[in-house]
Order: sequence, then C-alpha cells, then structure tokens
Amino acid sequence: MALEQWIKKHVLVLYIPSYEFFNSLHVLGHPEHHTTRLKWVEETLKALPAHLLRELEYFKVLSNEYLDIMDALEPWCTPLYDSVEAGIEQIETLPLEKFVATMLGPNFHPHKVSAWLNGERDELFHQLKPEHREMINHPLTTKARFIDFLHQYLPYFQKEQRRIEPWLIRAVYEAQERIEKEPVKFMEEIHPRLRLHDYYLEFHKYKTFRFAYQDLQQVYIKPSTFISPHLLLGIYTERLSVALLIDVPGTTEKKSIPADFIRTMKALSDSTRVSIFKSLLGHPYCIQQLADLHGVSEPAVSKHIKLLAEAELIWGERRGHYVFYKGIPSRLEMFTVDIHQFLDMPDPNSG
Repeated sequence: MALEQWIKKHVLVLYIPSYEFFNSLHVLGHPEHHTTRLKWVEETLKALPAHLLRELEYFKVLSNEYLDIMDALEPWCTPLYDSVEAGIEQIETLPLEKFVATMLGPNFHPHKVSAWLNGERDELFHQLKPEHREMINHPLTTKARFIDFLHQYLPYFQKEQRRIEPWLIRAVYEAQERIEKEPVKFMEEIHPRLRLHDYYLEFHKYKTFRFAYQDLQQVYIKPSTFISPHLLLGIYTERLSVALLIDVPGTTEKKSIPADFIRTMKALSDSTRVSIFKSLLGHPYCIQQLADLHGVSEPAVSKHIKLLAEAELIWGERRGHYVFYKGIPSRLEMFTVDIHQFLDMPDPNSG
C-alpha cells in the first residue's frame, strides 16, 4: 500500500477534551517550560484557592507532572470524545492497582506495584518519593483525593475550554481535509522530530522510536493549545497517539527560552556538581556524607545541592537531624528531551 493511502486509512484526527484538560494541568504544574502560555498560567494560578494550589503541586509530583495519568485515557474509547467528565470517570473506574501503576509511571513493573500494594517493603520501595510511598500505603484515599481535585479544578479549566474549543474543532476538520489532499506533507509538518520513512514512522524523544506501518492499526492525532514545545507521544499496542499544536490568536505569546532549561544547563555545568548528582542517582546521601565522599566542604556541597534541587534533578527527605537527597533518574531522559525541544523552538530573536 502506498504511504499516502496508508495515512488516509490509518490516521485519525480527534479533539479529546480530557486530554486538553490534563495538558492544562501539566502546564500549570510546569509553567516556566511553556512560555507561550504564561499569561493564562498567571491568571489561573491567581484564581485558584490555596487548597487547590496545594493539591496541584502534590499531584504534580505524584503523576510525573500529569503526563503519566494520560496513559489511562485510551484514545479509541469513544466516550472520551464527549467531555472532560468522561475522562475523569474513566480514571475513577480504573482498578486500584492500575491506578497506582499509572501514577507511578512505566519505570515500575506491574508485578512490583502489586507486591507493594500487598505489603512488600523492599529497598526500592524506600527509595520512592514520600508522595509515592503515601499513595501505596493509602491507595483508596489517594485515588479519592485525586478525583476530588480533578472535579474541583474542572470549572477553572472550562472557562478556557469555551474559548479554545472552537479552534480545536476547526483544527480537526482542517487536518482531515489536509490528510485527504496532502497526507504525507501533513504528517511531516506535525513536529520536527516526527519523520516518515518508506516502511516506518520515526519519533525522537530521549531515544528514537520506530514503528513499522504494517504493525500499526491506528495513529491518533490530537490537537492541543497547551503542548508546545513538547512532542507528546502515547504508545499503545498497535496504536500511537501524537499531539498537534494549535496556535489560538490571543492565547499564545512570543516563544522564549524556558527558564527551567537554563537552570538545568547551569546545574550540570560544573564537574563537581555533576559528580554529586551521579552519586545521588545511585544512593541517597546527606550533605555531610557527600562532603566526605567528594572531598569538598559542607557549605560547598550545600550550594551544589541548592542548584540541583532548583533544577528538579534531586529531591530530599528529612530523617532525624539529616536531610537525605536522591537523584531523579527520569530527569536524565527529560534532559535530552529538553535539549531537542530547545533546538526545535524558533529563535526568539528572529522574526
């Protein structure tokens, strides 16, 4: 089958309100990375009451900035097309073990999650963030609290949804028309790191993903006003979903270099600091231990720790009189993604 015909048959463009809902939470939880949405973030954070701001931050940590929970929203589930409430209901009906595994993300095998929920407490469990340990210890309470938070945040999102929804629906129709007229060109313009080859699709994030056309049943294209500068890629058995950025007049702002990208580059620009970070990826240490391990003063270690923490490369937990710090391995993957996203962005000084 010719590539043009394969695209027409297997690529489906959908506006799914619950995806846009969770994309908005991701942007609220990580605003400095999404510079085109800073005005909306500022207005929304100012409108949210204090208890919702606390919940926003808590569940940001618990759900990998709201990205992992979107894996539970399977795009072929047609009720999702109707409303955000349908997406929340789908999460609410998840079996408890599936909910916990989804919130933890793909780095943990389901058998391990099941063992933890059944009371196993191994070394890996004790290396989890406090929020994740609390969820495993109290899964029912955490799930109910999360669902309640989503319902309370929904009215704040709906105000923006009313403004952007016509543009997203229009984008669906325009994309479908382009697929009929110029399918290959449409796919090539979705994102700089999505490439079409003769026999497979290729996506480059923190690593290169290749999917043979013959193995794919469906590719879902989901328009969004929030995803810039991400290449959001959902991978399911024989199915893929990809986000398509839609610029809404009066919504997006001039692109600039994300402040969190600069912080990460600064945090990894010193050899001693990189050595400390490498140590923390393998084992939790307090400042006194790191000073002994690396042969530097405790005040110097404290300064390095501060920069690593500001870049969200590490987290700390108090045990008695000491705070023990641990590196976040997933940040290594995100660092490579951030570099590519920065290179993908238009030069803010041109045009």
